[in-house]
Amino acid sequence: MNDLSMALVMFDGAEEQDVVGPYEMFWWMTAFQELPTDRPIEESDFSYTFNLKDGTTPNVFTVAPTTDPIVMSSGMKFIADFSYETAPPANVVVVPGGHGARNIPALEANGTLDYIKGIANAETCKYVMSVCTGAFVLGAAGLLDDKHCLVYSNQFERFEREVPAAKLVRDGSLSFVQDGRVFTSNGPCSGLATSLRLVEVHCGTGYKNNLRELLAYLTPPVKGAVSENGTLTEATV
Repeated sequence: MNDLSMALVMFDGAEEQDVVGPYEMFWWMTAFQELPTDRPIEESDFSYTFNLKDGTTPNVFTVAPTTDPIVMSSGMKFIADFSYETAPPANVVVVPGGHGARNIPALEANGTLDYIKGIANAETCKYVMSVCTGAFVLGAAGLLDDKHCLVYSNQFERFEREVPAAKLVRDGSLSFVQDGRVFTSNGPCSGLATSLRLVEVHCGTGYKNNLRELLAYLTPPVKGAVSENGTLTEATV
């Protein structure tokens, strides 16, 4: 994970879980990436590593139009690590949903769309990810044109009206769809599975499995879909 610099975008009305879920997944993977993947992680491994990694990791950070408190979708107040002007370079961008994701003119006015496009369209970009209705924001930024993608399953009709250039996968049983370096997801908790998929793609299945066990993500295998040469195939995490 050391070659990734991961910017998790926030704005007024962004969904809390869409930010916290991926942040935790990526923080834990970065913190524990040195542990072996060929054996279960023992209590001594965990205690030693967790104590050393207290606090933030420099390659996973939040960013917003301002570092003043932001009122999130469910009313919690978050403070971003950086504003768009002060953020370090990033090669991964994660975009949340929430009712604030509906207000595309506001996201244009406060620089959110430009910030996302700046990362996503750069040659250095590794991955672009949205959670829930964050796909509307990626769509408004032109990043889902001709891409297989997913959005919160109760927003299929609106998404097809507002982002007609995207190839929506209308399957509410899926948690994520990956098309190349672009990852999109279903509802807020699907951000966990989508993050696991990104970890698996970048780090390998062993690291992904260790991360699942570390976080006690004890669900049945979660389904997603991967677009390869325009054909969708099933993937699980």
